[in-house]
Amino acid sequence: MSAAAESATPPTPPTLNASEGAAVLPFTTRRTRRRTTNSSGGTTRMDRPPTSQPEPAPKHPDRVAAERQVAEHVEKTFNATGRTLSDDETAAAYRITLGLVQDTLHGATASDIVTEEQRETLAILLAGMSEAPRHV
Repeated sequence: MSAAAESATPPTPPTLNASEGAAVLPFTTRRTRRRTTNSSGGTTRMDRPPTSQPEPAPKHPDRVAAERQVAEHVEKTFNATGRTLSDDETAAAYRITLGLVQDTLHGATASDIVTEEQRETLAILLAGMSEAPRHV
């Protein structure tokens, strides 16, 4: 094979987190199909999560006030970049990002970086933050 033909083959990129002890989530252990109960009592496969969110339970007035304060802070932060949580696409991206943070916390718990109790406490804070678009 000529040198020109060999140089046409792109080099293989290095593998991400290939070193020993790299902090990665073990996705293979969670690769089960999700199922939900249908009206006949059987189960149906869910390839995608449900698009509608369940209606939250009534909240204590202090919690609602705290969520409104968080929403105000988050909205001011977004406004400083020319964005707003009242825009559906921005609010969706915000909630997706918070979901990714929760995934990261699960990985941190699995890696013994945080305890389950610490993860639960942080998850409560993230749940409050996820309500910000409702208060804008």
